[in-house]
Amino acid sequence: MKNDDMLLLSRTADEMASGVGENVIVLHINHCMENSFEFCRILHRVFPKVIFIGAPYNDRKVPTEDSFTGYYAQSEGDLHGLYRREERLCEISGSFVEIVRALIEKTVEIDIYPEIENGAKLLVIEDGGYHYQAFREISERYPLLMENTIGAIEQTTSGTVRGYHIGRERNYLYPHLSVARSDIKMNVESHFIAERVIEELSGFLYGINTFMDFHKVLLIGYGVIGRRIAQVLSDRPIKLMVCEKNVDILTIARNDGIPSFYETDPDRFDADTIVIGNTGCASFTEKMMTDFAKGKAGKLFLASSSSQDEEFWEFLCMIRGEKPFPEGITLKGHREFDGVDEYEFLCSVDGEERTKKICLIAKGLPVNFFRPDVISLTNCMIDLIFTEILLLAKWLCENPGAEKRLYLLGRSKEITEYCSEEKLFRDWLEVYGFSYEEDMARLMDAHPLGERLRAHMLFED
Repeated sequence: MKNDDMLLLSRTADEMASGVGENVIVLHINHCMENSFEFCRILHRVFPKVIFIGAPYNDRKVPTEDSFTGYYAQSEGDLHGLYRREERLCEISGSFVEIVRALIEKTVEIDIYPEIENGAKLLVIEDGGYHYQAFREISERYPLLMENTIGAIEQTTSGTVRGYHIGRERNYLYPHLSVARSDIKMNVESHFIAERVIEELSGFLYGINTFMDFHKVLLIGYGVIGRRIAQVLSDRPIKLMVCEKNVDILTIARNDGIPSFYETDPDRFDADTIVIGNTGCASFTEKMMTDFAKGKAGKLFLASSSSQDEEFWEFLCMIRGEKPFPEGITLKGHREFDGVDEYEFLCSVDGEERTKKICLIAKGLPVNFFRPDVISLTNCMIDLIFTEILLLAKWLCENPGAEKRLYLLGRSKEITEYCSEEKLFRDWLEVYGFSYEEDMARLMDAHPLGERLRAHMLFED
């Protein structure tokens, strides 16, 4: 990638007043991808030191260079090696979240806390909300860490909710800002994410000699991303269904003309089905697996559109032996393909034994981040989100006495007035030569319950 791929972000960084980020170091936790690396390079033009942690969605390494310090994990059989640039620090076993927290702890120990002891302040920019609990767990060893953190900026819904719960239960120790429910995230980025999820999922299916067309497709969750995926799939020869726990959102899916239900039953699995989880939490339940065992379908394909490995957590626990399979279901075999794990089961139903298969795609991680060489969002698309984040970072630097609570871009007045999304969007259209009125209008088709989704994140619903 060229260094001018994020035109709006680069221009915003250049326009920031000299000294805005003086004495503030940045911890950036994100996907191990080229757009994250480029964001770090541009952040370093504003802040004296940038440290990056690559969450282990794939086995990509962080490039070794002088502009920022990179930490990442590499899978090594049943273990993960933790690295700082090219130096192997240690090896650990554990879940996705445990690995990220271990990386955070090493980063604080080696690169962050020595700077804080010398008077530096810390700003956290994150995709996933992992640092909140990690900081709490190590705060006794690093007593200056919390009080010298000027704030955190979060990209995702799940990360925002994670920070909200910790902040409410144990008091906010610094401002928590989020772009997860900004207009640009909900109405523009969601379209591109949905397209990339379907493109990547199609590639995985091709690799195991099948395809999406002529399948049943079950969307679990019809929030911002789930609805966008439905729109992307609207012209495909598939049978689309939605399972949604929120009654109001379920009504939206039905109003959009999609067969929708509150929970599954065996009749929903009367043919091979592609299941796409879009909730950000455990969505494929033990009951769904039992319904599949009782239904006529011989095969399920499980794919996630959301962060971390939460969507199929119950299934992952079962295949790791941490939780029993539902009664009558026995694991008989496992084959691994390129990015797809095929599990074969013997299902005993009403005295009859049936062999069925579940294909777990991308280890249950988001399909659009899994391949090491993947481009999830182009630099020019993520440019909008990163520019929002940089402007909020500037706001934190300029408002050291800001109230310690959760702020949502698009809802909280202080930051919403500071960072005009309408102006930012039109600047983005202009700088890249895009057209809004004719070509982009569909992208601004907001979720009918968009404001409710914002309120729900603040538990005001």
